[in-house]
Amino acid sequence: MRFSFLVLSEAVVRVAGHRITVAATFLLVTLWCAAGMMFGLPTQWFLLSNMIGTSVALFVLLIMQHSQNRDMAALQVKVDELIRSSEAGNHMIGVERLEAEELSRLASERQAGV
Repeated sequence: MRFSFLVLSEAVVRVAGHRITVAATFLLVTLWCAAGMMFGLPTQWFLLSNMIGTSVALFVLLIMQHSQNRDMAALQVKVDELIRSSEAGNHMIGVERLEAEELSRLASERQAGV
């Protein structure tokens, strides 16, 4: 189940991030609205398109956020390993878990050369 979700999320992110997807979506929405106006369909026609569009946008947003979270976690593991294997101090490992104020203080200290 996890593997199939991973494959699905990667495919959705790849398709949603493609430049042709934007053009195809714009064309589809334009045709949908034109068909509704040409055939004199009721207001429910446009409400249905609004509901479907919102649902699809939410689904894609959640899938992309999941993918971004997974990518950032993998990147963080790689950076931590680079820190461990270098001559740098290991005190920077895990700073991503600090609060925003603590990160700002730490960045200020690093810039000041402390």
